[in-house]
Amino acid sequence: MMKSTLLIVLLAATAHASVWDRALTSPEDEVARELYDAKMLEGDTATLSSTIESASIKTRMSAIKRAEAAYRGAAELRPREGEPFFRIGNLIYEVHFDCDSLMARPLTCSLDLATPERMRTAVEAWDQFEQRAPLDPRVGEILLKRAILNTKLVNGTATDNVRLAAAARDYQAALDRSDGLAGTSGDEQLLGNLAETYMMLGRLDESIATYLQAIASGAARVSTVYGLAVALDRDGSGDQAMRRIQSQGAQGFDAFDKEFHRGAVFFVPAGEANYYFALAHEAFGNNGAALEFWNRYLASGAHPEFQSRAREHVAQLHKKHVRAEAPPLEPDDL
Repeated sequence: MMKSTLLIVLLAATAHASVWDRALTSPEDEVARELYDAKMLEGDTATLSSTIESASIKTRMSAIKRAEAAYRGAAELRPREGEPFFRIGNLIYEVHFDCDSLMARPLTCSLDLATPERMRTAVEAWDQFEQRAPLDPRVGEILLKRAILNTKLVNGTATDNVRLAAAARDYQAALDRSDGLAGTSGDEQLLGNLAETYMMLGRLDESIATYLQAIASGAARVSTVYGLAVALDRDGSGDQAMRRIQSQGAQGFDAFDKEFHRGAVFFVPAGEANYYFALAHEAFGNNGAALEFWNRYLASGAHPEFQSRAREHVAQLHKKHVRAEAPPLEPDDL
């Protein structure tokens, strides 16, 4: 079975020059256009082969490589064309990262294949597409996808702020392009993601304001409320943070835990999630588990600018003679 999103892209054949366009081009240009069209067709054919789920993983990966190579060959023939880069980005994203909504997770979505290098390839291809065709309406289709990939590429290195700033721009651009209808789940997700990105950039005032806007836009997810709580805590409003978490109850904690473990929400760099779980456990009085998560957060080195706040929590728990302990298996144990 083939994925419909790729079929929609590929059923739109590569645009051919009009009769008038051809009348104005030289024979050399005409030859280059024909070679370009041939390379695009080669890429499309290989892309379709890569979506055949009955094929072996080796066969599918070979088809993906052939498709990418063909599209890059087309781009070399007509460097100002954005279409080859759009298709490279879509190909890599569809086969390796657009996996959560599918009934059966394709083998191409495995961690061995859905690598940071592949993420960078998709992001860079879409960047090249937008540079060449900034007014193409399909730019709007890639904003959220590109923002999430840029966020997932955050790994505690010097490039993190560049990635996060790019993600923030895409989230804001996606909001600007939305229909403006309040209360939609899409707006809540975009605003929540933008707020989280602001927090990772250290822009706490903007983060809190955007979280509040996300919550006001409709039925907020527990993860959005927890994000606001973490931003409030890091901004020195610990009591407000605790009340936000407590307002979601034990059922909310359970929902957050399940979302996290099935990958519906993610935190970067590695170790950032410990801050959320530490704060939540502390809000519910499970201090031993909270101390364990605070220690894990500090040991991870995630977001050094917020480690001093975590140490304040640790110091307060030590004053209560709390000892770190493994967290309960289920949030219902609180």
